[in-house]
Amino acid sequence: MTIDGRTIDGSGRRAFAEEVARDAGRLALSYFRRDGLTVESKGLLDWVTDADVETEELIRGRIRESFPDDEILGEEGGHSGAGRGAAPATWVVDPIDGTTCFVTGLPGWTVSIACLDAGGQLVVGVVYDPPGAEMFSAAAGHGLLVNARHVEVPRRGLNDGFVAVGHSRKAPGGPTVAFLEGLLDAGGLFYNPGSAALSLAYVAAGRLAGFFEANLRAWDALAGELLVRESGGWVTEFMRDGSLTNSKPVLAASGGSAAVLRRLAGDVLDDRSAAGRET
Repeated sequence: MTIDGRTIDGSGRRAFAEEVARDAGRLALSYFRRDGLTVESKGLLDWVTDADVETEELIRGRIRESFPDDEILGEEGGHSGAGRGAAPATWVVDPIDGTTCFVTGLPGWTVSIACLDAGGQLVVGVVYDPPGAEMFSAAAGHGLLVNARHVEVPRRGLNDGFVAVGHSRKAPGGPTVAFLEGLLDAGGLFYNPGSAALSLAYVAAGRLAGFFEANLRAWDALAGELLVRESGGWVTEFMRDGSLTNSKPVLAASGGSAAVLRRLAGDVLDDRSAAGRET
């Protein structure tokens, strides 16, 4: 992919991101269920741990070594770089997505790494599940890989499996409750593995019929968005308003459930969500 004369090697960056995510996951696992883990509160059921901070710093350090001109946006460390558009690419990082699961000793947390080119287009998405030892990855135009293998993705209808529904304590409950009521009325079942990135990866791999959350940040959504798109599913486009910093509703669906889930989430998704693509 070339932007303003600068070539972005998506496949090479995917391999790099997979390696970094695996090393970051190994570091995070060394803290998992450890006695004496330092936990600080950022709000109700919103925590940051030593593991979050140190894992993000590992990822940032590796990116700076290999791509010193790139920018980095991370959940814990914020933004570093000259400003999007001035750099060849921007990396968006969540060192531990699903910290509540991590802190309470549950699986369902992941390392999430995405890369966008200078034009804001997704180039790479990697979601690594350390407790499950599963790597979900994609480079734009090259399809979905699960543990380095291309997978045959089933088209799940609404009644063929679960729909993951996430909710942030920082967001009003009304949109989530309305979506859940509609889902149950339509005969669907809901499930929340704890990590939005993992939910999106499961939609991509055909394990979930869909995923909805009314208020997500870029580091939660971008890597999984590319996974879903490359698997042939339907997903809203997080960068539809050009902003990495605004929180937004995110919907993803298997091809067999996209129409009904888009209808159920229609009151929450703004008009620009139509930029989400069917592939």
